[in-house]
Amino acid sequence: MLPNNILPDEELTDLCIRQQWKVLQKKQGFRFSIDAVLLAHFITPSAKHRVLELGTGSGVIPHLIAARHPQVQIDAMELQPEIADMANRSVQYNQLGEQIHIIQQDITQIPAHYQQQYDWVVSNPPFFPVGTGKQNPNPQIALARHEIACTLDQLIQSAAYCLTSRGHFALIHRAERLTDILSCCMQHRLAPYRLRMVHPTLEQPANLLLLEAIKDGRNGITVMPPLPIYRSIAKITSDKSTYSDEVLSYYY
Repeated sequence: MLPNNILPDEELTDLCIRQQWKVLQKKQGFRFSIDAVLLAHFITPSAKHRVLELGTGSGVIPHLIAARHPQVQIDAMELQPEIADMANRSVQYNQLGEQIHIIQQDITQIPAHYQQQYDWVVSNPPFFPVGTGKQNPNPQIALARHEIACTLDQLIQSAAYCLTSRGHFALIHRAERLTDILSCCMQHRLAPYRLRMVHPTLEQPANLLLLEAIKDGRNGITVMPPLPIYRSIAKITSDKSTYSDEVLSYYY
């Protein structure tokens, strides 16, 4: 049954997970992509861990984490009041109010009571610095894609601020930003721990990365096997858009 508080410019989107949860999205706004799915399957929180997402948008990542880790508590911060309200209505629609809490908050000005409170901080942040690439005229899409409201350094600084010592930070980002990401992590006492490069197919260069870093951790990083999104072009005939076996396993 559709929620009775859905707005005319919103629609319900199926997350394609076993729990059959759905989230509200703006019809003409930023829409979640496979990036959220990859990040939710990359992290490994233990039961009773506290998880914080910085910049949740429509709240997709908290839902995906909750589906895989039903015992963790998840807070999710979102700058835009209208989007935070929409994400909260999705949480209520899926009856997850005891596990997921949406917080309308500027993540560059996080209050002191969040300091060192989380075992995991995760983010699927804007990929592009201001002044690079074409900025979308839709302000919601522009905020999601470009570092208008929060730079990469501010994001990582806020993550470190909220993490306990030995807490975990995880993000998905453009592969071309790897050097910047590693530099910012080291500046804010986040030691890179796991790195996985994401490729369209194994024949193509990586275009995304998944990184886990540990606050006050030791130096040393494990580079994991590459993750292809689609099957090898050389091994398929008619359908070149078929997801790889691993990515297919993330869905129903």
